[in-house]
Amino acid sequence: MLMGSFSTFTLVAVMGLFMLRDAWKGNAIEPFYPVLHAVAALVGSAMVIFLALDGDTRLYANIGMAVVIILLGVVMGLASKRGKRVPKSVLVMHMGLAVACYGLLGYFAVMPH
Repeated sequence: MLMGSFSTFTLVAVMGLFMLRDAWKGNAIEPFYPVLHAVAALVGSAMVIFLALDGDTRLYANIGMAVVIILLGVVMGLASKRGKRVPKSVLVMHMGLAVACYGLLGYFAVMPH
């Protein structure tokens, strides 16, 4: 299930990179795309949570980072809904934490206990 979660987050990362490209340029992002990104991230997060509940305590750091990543994503979504431009600082924090979380998850997925 850890590789499944890592694969899901790979898809989430690719979608995030496409949205980052558009947001950084100031272009509008298709409304369904952030929703699809969030749903895929929640599916991957659910897999990580199930694994953590099953006893893989290494994943607690990923869960903590994911909470902050999700909150930053909500801030970006609310700003976008209100017609405001997403602050680049929030975008960079969301992206930086996501990269760190993805890297740590990849390490855990590739390395055995």
